[in-house]
Amino acid sequence: MKEIFNEITHLEPLDIFYVGDRHKTYFEYPAHCHEVFELNFVENAAGVVRTIGDSHEQIGDLDLVLITGSKLVHIWEQGTCPEQDIHEITIHIDPDIFRGALMDKRALASIRRMIERAQRGLAFPEPAIRLLREDIINLAQSNDSFASVIRLFNLLYRLSLVEDAHMAPESFSRFFRNKTGRTPNRYLIDYRLGIAARLLLTTQHPVSEIGFSCGFNTLSHFNRLFRESKGCTPSEFRERF
Repeated sequence: MKEIFNEITHLEPLDIFYVGDRHKTYFEYPAHCHEVFELNFVENAAGVVRTIGDSHEQIGDLDLVLITGSKLVHIWEQGTCPEQDIHEITIHIDPDIFRGALMDKRALASIRRMIERAQRGLAFPEPAIRLLREDIINLAQSNDSFASVIRLFNLLYRLSLVEDAHMAPESFSRFFRNKTGRTPNRYLIDYRLGIAARLLLTTQHPVSEIGFSCGFNTLSHFNRLFRESKGCTPSEFRERF
């Protein structure tokens, strides 16, 4: 039987969460558990074997799991994965923020249910991971601590909708639209445009840099979507306000 490592994470007592963003060629971290919640994203790792508790599964190109059980042992092992550039983002979250009267509120019910189910580990479907991939990466790269917390809760909320629906891609899209009044893609676009608008007003970063940091691949695409939503270009929006 493999030795179980009780991990001391990098999460500081005054922080809500910690993000580790790394590129590597091999999985070598031992089987471990920890007190904090973990959301772990992996890409370019088809063939890796993920073990969580008594579940053993070979993953595909994208993998995202939530672990909230403090004694739940987990490990990723190389398996047959040939990739030389595996990308892993590990988010450790302070479990104390999910305790108390706040989590009993109706607005957080879906997150509460997801956290309870994740006591034994939750793996999310690949269509949902593809949809939320850029938001996970943007969260990992964010330097604004308050905005990062908002991004984290938005991510957890959308993941909780996925878990509530237990869905195929078509079911997920229909369920999401019923819950939010928008398609998943429209929701993400509006969310990214909202962050972009805030950055336009609160920073002096170039418009192109803001667009790229919010997940828009080209400046023309960013300008077009921003004009459709706000009635003006990002530059005009900055000048007006």
